[in-house]
Amino acid sequence: MDAERWWPPFVEVAALLWIVLFVVDVAISFDLLVVSESLAATVRGVLQWLLVVFLLDLALLYRWSDSGPREFVRSNWFLVLTVVPWFRPFRLLRIGRSVRALRLLTGSRRIGSFLNKVRRKCHSLWRRLRG
Repeated sequence: MDAERWWPPFVEVAALLWIVLFVVDVAISFDLLVVSESLAATVRGVLQWLLVVFLLDLALLYRWSDSGPREFVRSNWFLVLTVVPWFRPFRLLRIGRSVRALRLLTGSRRIGSFLNKVRRKCHSLWRRLRG
């Protein structure tokens, strides 16, 4: 299937996005970052939608596997655990897949440009937070 090829890199990028937005949300909640209420609501909304992506990821991985529910959970307990967003960063320990996903995405001019903008914005936010 074609989806089985492009879905994992998409989920890895979604995990990276979730981590960035989670840090931004924490910074907003502790008043380390001052943004408009609408932007804060957008960040929280995107975090909720990313949770749906992670649940869909688990469902698709189960569907693509040849095992029953018990066997799937028993052999993929770590994967099931990482659906919970707070455990999501542990999935990035498989850094090789993440790097390949980023290389694939940065190959596209549009996405590469977007990622460069995100990188610059994060860098400027970091400089502002450091004082």
